[in-house]
Amino acid sequence: MNENIQYIYFIQHGVALGYLIAWYLWLISLAEGTHIVAHLSWLYYRTEDYRPLEKVGTFQPFIILALVPLFLVADLGHPERFYTMFYNWHWTSPVAYGVYIITLCMISYAIHAYYLFRPELIHRARQEGPLQGLYRLAVFNQVESGDIREIRDRQERGERFWAGVSLLFSFLGLIYLGILLSSFKGRVMWHSSVMVFIFFSFGACSGSAFLILLTHLKNALVHTPPKALAEQQRYLAEFGIILKYALVAQAGVFFIYFVLLQYTGIGGRLASKVFFTGPRAFQFWFFQVAIGLILPFALMLYKKMRENVVVSCIAAVAAMVGTLFGCVNIFIGGQMLPMTSFRWEHLEPEPGRMTFGIITMVLMFVVFLVTYKILPYENIEVQEGVSS
Repeated sequence: MNENIQYIYFIQHGVALGYLIAWYLWLISLAEGTHIVAHLSWLYYRTEDYRPLEKVGTFQPFIILALVPLFLVADLGHPERFYTMFYNWHWTSPVAYGVYIITLCMISYAIHAYYLFRPELIHRARQEGPLQGLYRLAVFNQVESGDIREIRDRQERGERFWAGVSLLFSFLGLIYLGILLSSFKGRVMWHSSVMVFIFFSFGACSGSAFLILLTHLKNALVHTPPKALAEQQRYLAEFGIILKYALVAQAGVFFIYFVLLQYTGIGGRLASKVFFTGPRAFQFWFFQVAIGLILPFALMLYKKMRENVVVSCIAAVAAMVGTLFGCVNIFIGGQMLPMTSFRWEHLEPEPGRMTFGIITMVLMFVVFLVTYKILPYENIEVQEGVSS
Protein backbone atom coordinates (compact mmCIF):
# COMPACT_ATOMS: atom_id res chain seq x y z
CA MET A 1 0.00 0.00 0.00
CA ASN A 2 3.00 2.34 0.59
CA GLU A 3 4.62 1.86 -2.79
CA ASN A 4 6.42 4.84 -4.35
CA ILE A 5 4.84 6.17 -7.53
CA GLN A 6 7.00 7.98 -10.09
CA TYR A 7 5.45 10.40 -12.57
CA ILE A 8 7.24 11.48 -15.74
CA TYR A 9 6.09 14.64 -17.46
CA PHE A 10 7.02 15.65 -21.00
CA ILE A 11 6.74 19.42 -21.09
CA GLN A 12 6.46 21.33 -24.35
CA HIS A 13 8.52 24.47 -23.90
CA GLY A 14 7.82 25.95 -27.32
CA VAL A 15 9.75 28.85 -28.82
CA ALA A 16 9.52 31.61 -26.25
CA LEU A 17 11.62 34.19 -28.12
CA GLY A 18 10.63 34.56 -31.74
CA TYR A 19 11.56 36.46 -34.88
CA LEU A 20 11.58 39.94 -33.35
CA ILE A 21 14.50 39.08 -31.06
CA ALA A 22 16.27 37.31 -33.95
CA TRP A 23 15.91 40.49 -36.02
CA TYR A 24 17.20 42.47 -33.04
CA LEU A 25 20.37 40.38 -32.82
CA TRP A 26 20.93 40.50 -36.58
CA LEU A 27 20.48 44.27 -36.86
CA ILE A 28 22.99 44.88 -34.08
CA SER A 29 25.55 42.69 -35.87
CA LEU A 30 24.70 44.51 -39.12
CA ALA A 31 25.24 47.97 -37.59
CA GLU A 32 28.46 47.12 -35.83
CA GLY A 33 29.83 45.14 -38.76
CA THR A 34 29.11 48.06 -41.09
CA HIS A 35 30.99 50.47 -38.82
CA ILE A 36 33.96 48.12 -38.37
CA VAL A 37 34.33 47.53 -42.13
CA ALA A 38 33.96 51.25 -42.92
CA HIS A 39 36.42 52.43 -40.28
CA LEU A 40 39.07 49.77 -40.87
CA SER A 41 38.87 50.54 -44.59
CA TRP A 42 39.52 54.21 -43.77
CA LEU A 43 42.63 53.18 -41.86
CA TYR A 44 43.75 51.36 -45.00
CA TYR A 45 42.93 54.03 -47.62
CA ARG A 46 43.39 57.29 -45.63
CA THR A 47 42.25 59.46 -48.54
CA GLU A 48 39.74 62.30 -48.58
CA ASP A 49 37.85 60.56 -51.40
CA TYR A 50 36.94 57.82 -48.93
CA ARG A 51 35.37 60.26 -46.44
CA PRO A 52 31.80 59.94 -47.85
CA LEU A 53 31.85 56.17 -47.33
CA GLU A 54 33.16 56.58 -43.78
CA LYS A 55 30.29 58.97 -43.09
CA VAL A 56 27.81 56.42 -44.45
CA GLY A 57 29.43 53.64 -42.40
CA THR A 58 29.23 55.68 -39.20
CA PHE A 59 25.91 57.52 -39.36
CA GLN A 60 23.80 54.70 -40.81
CA PRO A 61 24.76 52.30 -37.96
CA PHE A 62 23.64 55.05 -35.58
CA ILE A 63 20.26 55.11 -37.35
CA ILE A 64 20.01 51.31 -37.09
CA LEU A 65 20.81 51.23 -33.37
CA ALA A 66 18.35 54.07 -32.78
CA LEU A 67 15.56 51.98 -34.38
CA VAL A 68 16.61 48.58 -33.02
CA PRO A 69 14.88 49.07 -29.61
CA LEU A 70 11.57 48.99 -31.50
CA PHE A 71 11.97 45.21 -31.80
CA LEU A 72 12.46 44.78 -28.06
CA VAL A 73 9.63 47.15 -27.19
CA ALA A 74 7.28 45.35 -29.60
CA ASP A 75 8.22 41.96 -28.10
CA LEU A 76 7.83 42.96 -24.45
CA GLY A 77 4.64 42.18 -22.61
CA HIS A 78 4.85 45.60 -20.94
CA PRO A 79 6.72 47.85 -23.38
CA GLU A 80 6.23 50.86 -21.12
CA ARG A 81 8.69 49.30 -18.66
CA PHE A 82 11.67 49.05 -21.00
CA TYR A 83 13.51 51.86 -19.19
CA THR A 84 13.80 49.74 -16.01
CA MET A 85 16.74 47.93 -17.63
CA PHE A 86 18.88 51.02 -17.07
CA TYR A 87 18.61 51.07 -13.28
CA ASN A 88 17.70 47.44 -12.39
CA TRP A 89 21.24 46.31 -13.19
CA HIS A 90 22.79 43.03 -12.07
CA TRP A 91 26.39 42.16 -12.83
CA THR A 92 25.61 38.45 -13.53
CA SER A 93 23.10 39.25 -16.28
CA PRO A 94 24.51 39.45 -19.84
CA VAL A 95 21.47 41.47 -20.93
CA ALA A 96 22.33 44.13 -18.33
CA TYR A 97 25.73 44.64 -19.94
CA GLY A 98 24.15 44.79 -23.38
CA VAL A 99 21.88 47.69 -22.43
CA TYR A 100 24.91 49.85 -21.68
CA ILE A 101 27.16 48.53 -24.46
CA ILE A 102 24.59 49.16 -27.19
CA THR A 103 23.66 52.56 -25.73
CA LEU A 104 27.30 53.67 -25.50
CA CYS A 105 27.89 52.27 -28.98
CA MET A 106 25.10 54.45 -30.36
CA ILE A 107 26.37 57.55 -28.52
CA SER A 108 29.93 57.04 -29.78
CA TYR A 109 28.63 56.62 -33.36
CA ALA A 110 26.71 59.88 -33.05
CA ILE A 111 29.73 61.82 -31.76
CA HIS A 112 32.07 60.32 -34.35
CA ALA A 113 29.58 61.12 -37.13
CA TYR A 114 29.30 64.69 -35.82
CA TYR A 115 33.06 65.17 -36.15
CA LEU A 116 33.00 63.72 -39.68
CA PHE A 117 30.22 66.06 -40.82
CA ARG A 118 31.30 69.13 -38.86
CA PRO A 119 33.70 70.79 -41.38
CA GLU A 120 31.11 70.61 -44.17
CA LEU A 121 28.35 71.70 -41.79
CA ILE A 122 30.35 74.82 -40.85
CA HIS A 123 30.87 75.53 -44.55
CA ARG A 124 27.13 75.26 -45.17
CA ALA A 125 26.36 77.40 -42.12
CA ARG A 126 28.32 80.28 -43.70
CA GLN A 127 26.27 80.20 -46.91
CA GLU A 128 22.87 81.76 -47.36
CA GLY A 129 20.12 79.24 -47.93
CA PRO A 130 16.86 77.75 -46.60
CA LEU A 131 18.76 75.33 -44.28
CA GLN A 132 21.38 77.75 -43.01
CA GLY A 133 19.65 78.04 -39.63
CA LEU A 134 19.61 74.25 -39.29
CA TYR A 135 23.32 74.02 -40.09
CA ARG A 136 24.16 76.76 -37.59
CA LEU A 137 22.14 74.89 -34.97
CA ALA A 138 23.96 71.64 -35.82
CA VAL A 139 27.33 73.25 -35.07
CA PHE A 140 25.96 75.02 -31.97
CA ASN A 141 26.34 78.39 -33.72
CA GLN A 142 30.15 78.02 -33.60
CA VAL A 143 31.09 78.96 -37.15
CA GLU A 144 34.87 78.70 -37.21
CA SER A 145 37.18 80.49 -39.60
CA GLY A 146 39.25 78.76 -42.26
CA ASP A 147 38.43 76.39 -45.08
CA ILE A 148 37.16 72.84 -44.71
CA ARG A 149 40.58 71.23 -44.72
CA GLU A 150 41.86 73.59 -42.01
CA ILE A 151 38.85 72.88 -39.80
CA ARG A 152 39.30 69.14 -40.30
CA ASP A 153 42.99 69.40 -39.39
CA ARG A 154 42.17 71.31 -36.18
CA GLN A 155 39.65 68.71 -35.03
CA GLU A 156 41.56 65.65 -36.25
CA ARG A 157 42.68 64.63 -32.77
CA GLY A 158 39.14 64.64 -31.38
CA GLU A 159 37.72 62.91 -34.45
CA ARG A 160 40.31 60.12 -34.32
CA PHE A 161 39.69 59.67 -30.58
CA TRP A 162 35.97 59.11 -31.07
CA ALA A 163 36.66 56.91 -34.08
CA GLY A 164 38.72 54.66 -31.81
CA VAL A 165 36.08 54.71 -29.07
CA SER A 166 33.29 53.81 -31.51
CA LEU A 167 35.43 51.03 -33.01
CA LEU A 168 36.05 49.62 -29.52
CA PHE A 169 32.32 49.55 -28.73
CA SER A 170 31.62 47.92 -32.11
CA PHE A 171 33.90 45.02 -31.21
CA LEU A 172 32.43 44.86 -27.70
CA GLY A 173 28.93 44.77 -29.19
CA LEU A 174 29.70 41.74 -31.37
CA ILE A 175 31.41 40.01 -28.44
CA TYR A 176 28.35 40.76 -26.31
CA LEU A 177 26.02 39.08 -28.83
CA GLY A 178 28.11 35.90 -28.75
CA ILE A 179 28.37 35.89 -24.95
CA LEU A 180 24.64 36.60 -24.63
CA LEU A 181 23.67 33.37 -26.39
CA SER A 182 26.52 31.26 -25.04
CA SER A 183 25.49 32.12 -21.46
CA PHE A 184 22.35 29.94 -21.82
CA LYS A 185 23.75 26.69 -20.42
CA GLY A 186 20.54 24.78 -21.07
CA ARG A 187 20.70 25.40 -24.82
CA VAL A 188 23.24 23.11 -26.45
CA MET A 189 23.19 24.98 -29.74
CA TRP A 190 24.02 28.30 -28.06
CA HIS A 191 26.35 27.23 -25.25
CA SER A 192 29.56 27.47 -27.26
CA SER A 193 32.48 29.89 -27.42
CA VAL A 194 32.15 29.78 -31.22
CA MET A 195 29.09 32.04 -30.91
CA VAL A 196 31.37 35.07 -30.67
CA PHE A 197 33.13 34.19 -33.93
CA ILE A 198 29.80 33.44 -35.63
CA PHE A 199 28.57 36.96 -34.90
CA PHE A 200 31.88 38.42 -36.05
CA SER A 201 31.45 36.58 -39.36
CA PHE A 202 27.85 37.81 -39.60
CA GLY A 203 29.04 41.37 -38.94
CA ALA A 204 31.79 41.21 -41.57
CA CYS A 205 29.50 39.74 -44.25
CA SER A 206 26.43 41.87 -43.61
CA GLY A 207 28.50 45.01 -42.95
CA SER A 208 30.43 44.92 -46.22
CA ALA A 209 27.28 43.92 -48.12
CA PHE A 210 25.25 46.72 -46.52
CA LEU A 211 27.87 49.34 -47.42
CA ILE A 212 27.86 48.14 -51.03
CA LEU A 213 24.06 48.17 -51.28
CA LEU A 214 23.58 51.44 -49.42
CA THR A 215 26.15 53.37 -51.46
CA HIS A 216 24.88 52.03 -54.80
CA LEU A 217 21.32 52.94 -53.78
CA LYS A 218 22.43 56.43 -52.77
CA ASN A 219 24.29 56.95 -56.07
CA ALA A 220 21.27 55.78 -58.06
CA LEU A 221 18.75 58.08 -56.36
CA VAL A 222 20.74 61.24 -55.68
CA HIS A 223 23.38 63.17 -57.57
CA THR A 224 27.00 62.35 -56.85
CA PRO A 225 29.82 64.35 -58.51
CA PRO A 226 31.50 62.36 -61.32
CA LYS A 227 34.96 62.24 -59.72
CA ALA A 228 33.56 61.16 -56.36
CA LEU A 229 31.34 58.61 -58.08
CA ALA A 230 34.30 57.04 -59.88
CA GLU A 231 36.29 56.79 -56.66
CA GLN A 232 33.38 55.31 -54.74
CA GLN A 233 32.84 52.70 -57.46
CA ARG A 234 36.47 51.66 -57.03
CA TYR A 235 36.12 51.38 -53.27
CA LEU A 236 32.89 49.40 -53.60
CA ALA A 237 34.55 46.96 -56.02
CA GLU A 238 37.22 46.38 -53.38
CA PHE A 239 34.52 45.95 -50.74
CA GLY A 240 33.42 43.03 -52.90
CA ILE A 241 36.77 41.41 -52.10
CA ILE A 242 36.12 41.91 -48.38
CA LEU A 243 32.68 40.36 -48.83
CA LYS A 244 34.13 37.39 -50.71
CA TYR A 245 36.64 36.53 -48.00
CA ALA A 246 34.12 37.26 -45.23
CA LEU A 247 31.86 34.61 -46.80
CA VAL A 248 34.74 32.14 -46.77
CA ALA A 249 35.39 32.98 -43.12
CA GLN A 250 31.71 32.50 -42.26
CA ALA A 251 31.70 29.08 -43.95
CA GLY A 252 34.86 28.13 -42.02
CA VAL A 253 33.42 29.24 -38.68
CA PHE A 254 30.24 27.21 -39.23
CA PHE A 255 32.30 24.18 -40.25
CA ILE A 256 34.21 24.38 -36.95
CA TYR A 257 30.93 24.94 -35.11
CA PHE A 258 29.35 21.80 -36.54
CA VAL A 259 32.49 19.75 -35.85
CA LEU A 260 32.42 20.86 -32.21
CA LEU A 261 28.74 19.95 -31.94
CA GLN A 262 29.64 16.36 -32.84
CA TYR A 263 31.79 16.20 -29.69
CA THR A 264 29.09 17.63 -27.40
CA GLY A 265 27.23 14.38 -26.90
CA ILE A 266 23.79 13.45 -28.12
CA GLY A 267 22.55 17.01 -27.59
CA GLY A 268 25.18 18.43 -29.95
CA ARG A 269 24.44 15.86 -32.64
CA LEU A 270 20.74 16.62 -32.28
CA ALA A 271 21.56 20.34 -32.66
CA SER A 272 23.28 19.58 -35.97
CA LYS A 273 20.18 17.77 -37.17
CA VAL A 274 18.16 20.93 -36.62
CA PHE A 275 20.19 22.45 -39.47
CA PHE A 276 20.80 19.42 -41.69
CA THR A 277 17.55 17.42 -41.64
CA GLY A 278 15.42 18.96 -38.90
CA PRO A 279 12.90 21.79 -38.70
CA ARG A 280 15.34 24.46 -39.97
CA ALA A 281 16.82 22.36 -42.80
CA PHE A 282 15.15 24.23 -45.67
CA GLN A 283 16.03 27.64 -44.24
CA PHE A 284 19.60 26.48 -43.68
CA TRP A 285 20.32 24.84 -47.05
CA PHE A 286 18.35 27.23 -49.26
CA PHE A 287 18.55 30.66 -47.64
CA GLN A 288 21.73 30.45 -45.56
CA VAL A 289 23.94 28.23 -47.73
CA ALA A 290 22.69 28.52 -51.33
CA ILE A 291 21.52 32.14 -51.35
CA GLY A 292 23.61 33.54 -48.48
CA LEU A 293 26.98 31.87 -49.15
CA ILE A 294 27.31 30.22 -52.56
CA LEU A 295 25.49 32.84 -54.66
CA PRO A 296 27.27 36.00 -53.39
CA PHE A 297 30.65 34.22 -53.39
CA ALA A 298 30.17 33.23 -57.04
CA LEU A 299 29.04 36.76 -57.98
CA MET A 300 32.01 38.39 -56.20
CA LEU A 301 34.60 35.95 -57.54
CA TYR A 302 35.86 38.04 -60.47
CA LYS A 303 36.77 41.71 -60.75
CA LYS A 304 34.41 42.49 -63.66
CA MET A 305 31.49 41.11 -61.67
CA ARG A 306 32.43 43.14 -58.60
CA GLU A 307 32.55 46.30 -60.74
CA ASN A 308 29.07 45.66 -62.13
CA VAL A 309 26.53 47.63 -60.09
CA VAL A 310 23.60 45.22 -60.61
CA VAL A 311 25.66 42.11 -59.88
CA SER A 312 27.23 43.59 -56.74
CA CYS A 313 23.82 44.71 -55.45
CA ILE A 314 22.37 41.21 -55.98
CA ALA A 315 25.37 39.72 -54.15
CA ALA A 316 24.95 42.23 -51.31
CA VAL A 317 21.24 41.48 -50.87
CA ALA A 318 21.92 37.73 -51.01
CA ALA A 319 24.67 37.97 -48.37
CA MET A 320 22.40 40.00 -46.07
CA VAL A 321 19.57 37.49 -46.50
CA GLY A 322 22.01 34.69 -45.69
CA THR A 323 23.26 36.30 -42.48
CA LEU A 324 19.70 37.12 -41.43
CA PHE A 325 18.60 33.51 -41.82
CA GLY A 326 21.84 32.35 -40.21
CA CYS A 327 20.99 34.38 -37.13
CA VAL A 328 17.36 33.21 -37.22
CA ASN A 329 18.36 29.55 -37.65
CA ILE A 330 20.66 29.64 -34.62
CA PHE A 331 18.31 31.66 -32.44
CA ILE A 332 15.04 29.91 -33.34
CA GLY A 333 16.65 26.51 -33.91
CA GLY A 334 18.27 26.59 -30.49
CA GLN A 335 14.81 26.81 -28.93
CA MET A 336 13.45 23.94 -31.03
CA LEU A 337 15.69 21.36 -29.36
CA PRO A 338 13.55 19.24 -26.99
CA MET A 339 14.54 19.62 -23.35
CA THR A 340 12.13 17.20 -21.60
CA SER A 341 10.54 15.34 -24.53
CA PHE A 342 11.44 13.57 -27.76
CA ARG A 343 9.74 15.92 -30.20
CA TRP A 344 10.90 19.12 -31.85
CA GLU A 345 9.52 22.22 -30.21
CA HIS A 346 7.00 24.01 -32.38
CA LEU A 347 7.18 27.56 -33.73
CA GLU A 348 3.97 29.23 -34.75
CA PRO A 349 4.25 31.19 -38.03
CA GLU A 350 4.92 34.87 -37.40
CA PRO A 351 4.35 36.62 -40.74
CA GLY A 352 3.41 39.84 -38.99
CA ARG A 353 6.70 40.00 -37.10
CA MET A 354 8.75 39.20 -40.18
CA THR A 355 6.85 41.93 -42.03
CA PHE A 356 7.63 44.30 -39.16
CA GLY A 357 11.33 43.58 -39.64
CA ILE A 358 11.19 44.14 -43.39
CA ILE A 359 9.25 47.40 -42.97
CA THR A 360 11.81 48.60 -40.42
CA MET A 361 14.64 47.85 -42.87
CA VAL A 362 12.86 49.86 -45.56
CA LEU A 363 12.37 52.67 -43.03
CA MET A 364 16.12 52.67 -42.34
CA PHE A 365 16.86 53.12 -46.04
CA VAL A 366 14.29 55.94 -46.27
CA VAL A 367 15.72 57.73 -43.23
CA PHE A 368 19.21 57.45 -44.70
CA LEU A 369 18.12 58.93 -48.04
CA VAL A 370 16.32 61.77 -46.26
CA THR A 371 19.44 62.56 -44.24
CA TYR A 372 21.49 62.42 -47.44
CA LYS A 373 19.42 65.27 -48.86
CA ILE A 374 20.20 67.36 -45.76
CA LEU A 375 23.60 66.33 -44.42
CA PRO A 376 26.78 66.92 -46.51
CA TYR A 377 27.92 63.34 -47.12
CA GLU A 378 29.94 64.19 -50.24
CA ASN A 379 33.17 66.17 -50.04
CA ILE A 380 32.39 69.81 -50.75
CA GLU A 381 35.96 70.35 -51.95
CA VAL A 382 35.34 67.81 -54.72
CA GLN A 383 32.07 69.44 -55.69
CA GLU A 384 33.70 72.88 -55.90
CA GLY A 385 36.54 71.48 -58.01
CA VAL A 386 34.09 69.95 -60.45
CA SER A 387 31.89 73.05 -60.64
CA SER A 388 34.86 75.28 -61.36
